Amino acid sequence: MPQVVELPPIGQDARGALVALVRVCKETPAKGEPFKDFRARLRTAKLWDRDRPLVLLRFLGVGGATVTPSAFMQALAAANGEDETAFAILDRVWELNPLLGKTVLELVAQRAYHKDEIYKHVASAAYRGLVPSRPALETWLQIAIGTGLLRTLGIAVAAGPRSERYMQLGTALDADEFLAEDKPEPAPVIPNLGDDEAVPAETATPESSIPVSASAPASSPLPAPLRHLTTDGVPLPRNRERVVPASRFAQGFTDEILGETTSRIASWWTEVKRPSQAYQPSDFGLDAESWVESADEVVYRVAVAAALAFRLDRDRVAVVTAFSALDKAGVLGDLYQGTVPENLPAQVDARALMLASLAARRCAEVPELASQLEGRATAAEAFASLDSALGRGLFRTELFWIMDMLSKLGVIRYPDLGDFTVTPHRIVRDTLFRLGFIESPYASDPAALTTTACASRKAVPEGPADEILTLFALACGCAYDCPHRKNCDYPCRERLE
Repeated sequence: MPQVVELPPIGQDARGALVALVRVCKETPAKGEPFKDFRARLRTAKLWDRDRPLVLLRFLGVGGATVTPSAFMQALAAANGEDETAFAILDRVWELNPLLGKTVLELVAQRAYHKDEIYKHVASAAYRGLVPSRPALETWLQIAIGTGLLRTLGIAVAAGPRSERYMQLGTALDADEFLAEDKPEPAPVIPNLGDDEAVPAETATPESSIPVSASAPASSPLPAPLRHLTTDGVPLPRNRERVVPASRFAQGFTDEILGETTSRIASWWTEVKRPSQAYQPSDFGLDAESWVESADEVVYRVAVAAALAFRLDRDRVAVVTAFSALDKAGVLGDLYQGTVPENLPAQVDARALMLASLAARRCAEVPELASQLEGRATAAEAFASLDSALGRGLFRTELFWIMDMLSKLGVIRYPDLGDFTVTPHRIVRDTLFRLGFIESPYASDPAALTTTACASRKAVPEGPADEILTLFALACGCAYDCPHRKNCDYPCRERLE
């Protein structure tokens, strides 16, 4: 039996992914299909992760030039109802790592355990199996909760309604014998198709008239809208105050603990004395007067700006240049009016044109979006309208960026607006998770992203919270399996490992 510690995110926090996975299994031909076709269906279902393709393929038990349904896929496809689907998933999770399942169930059989307590045990010498990373364990726990192996009890987890069967399997499993016979399964084979998957996104030749030198560094760990950040001259946030004893947050991060963290970050930020370098409406030629003249066109132009800032994969200067080129050539106006641009000068970036076209098409479907936003009583309602109009597979984290731009223009005002103007980038979610402000770094839907945005405001009540938290993480050297966990003074999940 293997010890697989990485699973695809199909748990309680990603139920849509589980439904999509079941559908993929049902639609896979019994005689098999070419890998390229199978991958295309996974992409359509939003299950394919080009950065970690082996995780899903290993879970499904498939690979090679021709993909034939594995025994697990056949069982999942044949499952009738929620119970059978849950047991099919749990059987596979157990098959891939019975030792981890046995260990967790033995813990929760005694009492409810906080997730961090579980990880502390798994990462200790008491657990002799392959130790998963904290995010990997979170994925495992979310699947266990979503399928009924575990259930939530406040901020802790306990044995779930479908745990009895696996507790019996765990009792029958001899850990010493398992470890003596444990052999890793061979990695799934991914055929060389000679297409875009063969070239990592960071090194692919840009489809752009913008020189390669204008692109952000391929090694940058930051999302495109944050790549202007640098730690040059930034004081170290660590080792500035007394160490918070781990015993104070071992059982959870209380409001008192979180309040101390907020104060420490604020104290550090006052010394940074660095003005925000985030995008401003003026970068794209927008002002409050534009809203009065044509509010819907302003929303459209902000949507185009968001598409370029997040998807063009260029630095700030190149993004603004690409937007200006589209505007000066009259392309933005033509797209907004629904007409085909007559002239495309050489300086118009092809990828930027494609992104602008996508934004224009979606905005055309909701011609009264600006008035909808103005008519909402709260930022939460306005965000829901924005998500309904521009979400649906087009924008996700960009929606918060759009809300922030409209806020900077001063055209939307709500008492809770601050909770929706922080872009919940992955590095922001990771940082908030480590510091205890959120329970999971994963966010697969608007509700989870909104939770992160609100938590960001709790951690950083004033200022560009996404920039501040990102710069904090970079300056601190925050990371999973953090090398500073032994000498860091912040209350952090890494110190509990």
